[in-house]
Amino acid sequence: MHFTDEQPFLDAIFDRYADDRPRLVYADFLDDSGEPERAELVRVQLALARLSEDDPRRPELSDRQAELLNTNRAAWTAHLAGLVVGVDYRRGVPDSATVDAATFLARGPELFERLRVRRLRLLDVSAVVPKLAASPQLAGVRELDLCSTDLGNAGLALLARSPHLKHLHALDLGFNGRDDAGVEARARSSGFPNLTSLALNDNDRIGSDGLRALAESPFFAGLTALDVSGNDINEHGIRALVASTSLARLRMFRACGNPFGDAGLTALVGSPLLAQMVKADPKLEFRANSFGASSVTALAACPALAGCVSLDLTQNYLGDSGLAALLRSPHLGNLKVLRLARNQLTDAGIAAARDRFDALFDRLAVLDLSGNRLTRVGLSILSAVRGERPVRVEVSGNVQSATAGDAPVAVSDLIDNVTEAARLRHRITNPRTGGGEA
Repeated sequence: MHFTDEQPFLDAIFDRYADDRPRLVYADFLDDSGEPERAELVRVQLALARLSEDDPRRPELSDRQAELLNTNRAAWTAHLAGLVVGVDYRRGVPDSATVDAATFLARGPELFERLRVRRLRLLDVSAVVPKLAASPQLAGVRELDLCSTDLGNAGLALLARSPHLKHLHALDLGFNGRDDAGVEARARSSGFPNLTSLALNDNDRIGSDGLRALAESPFFAGLTALDVSGNDINEHGIRALVASTSLARLRMFRACGNPFGDAGLTALVGSPLLAQMVKADPKLEFRANSFGASSVTALAACPALAGCVSLDLTQNYLGDSGLAALLRSPHLGNLKVLRLARNQLTDAGIAAARDRFDALFDRLAVLDLSGNRLTRVGLSILSAVRGERPVRVEVSGNVQSATAGDAPVAVSDLIDNVTEAARLRHRITNPRTGGGEA
């Protein structure tokens, strides 16, 4: 079957990109054309796109997707040999290509004749940025991935002036050495008028001034997704974001690995943005954001949390009081995954929250408590509370992790000093007394 035979079906898919129906029609066409495995991949990937992460059907479908691609990818992409480094299938269609930038400049028309490309990832860009910015071949691309291409501020400035990126919907500039000055310059530019998704993650040097410039820019008012993870944004940047009238359409915001602390999380929790985030994606992720118990108390009280199915608070400073505040939330009824790794949790906190864990285990699928300060005392409490319920509890990297068949151990088995052992034993068995002497 030739690419031209598929053209009407692909035209319909690209014209109604978010709609599954043209893809299902395409699958029927593939079946009728003697391509049953390609048709099956369309249906499998469409099904996976609709399933939640913890859906019991996902593992079988994921395995079948991998089997179909591993068996057929070479044959299905043979016509692209020498043109692309890789091709990704998204919702059943090969519309994402990774290409060396010099090859793209030399053979772009040939690539587009052989493959409908919506998302283009370019490699080794820095040496050809002026030619790339002048290339009319970019005009048909809707998602441009320039991650890890060493563009810096100067390279992006050249691209932003390109007349061929006006229709770009998504731009990935992660790992590119950007800083506040570069972001502020782009915030004053109208170079990407149709942009809805922007990734600035892991540039390290973008701080609150850069985020504030974006939040105040009229040229990024169309953004619905923004990723600034892995930078240096504090609470002032978060406050500027939630106060923005320009970014009123924002629905997906990722900021893991920024030190915005308690003040920043409290500002986000108190804004309409958090509810919009949960509605767009019921998985909240606040990893390594340097906050503690006070802002977690505000998060626990937020009604928007009721829509959350996965909450990741890894590598913060909740401590036992933050754990207690979180588990007292009346809004955890839909939660399936809770990640609290590396949060300075202790046996005393587990013991004090025993009843809360008992209620949580009725609906939770995954609880991650790895990298805390738990001994087998606390882990034994969790094991007893969990009972036969099928909750996966992750406990690696604690003081001493429980393994299958381990019996509970005495505190004195874990601590050499008898006085300290007695004090800890008293705190665990009497968590509400303030941990005084035994």
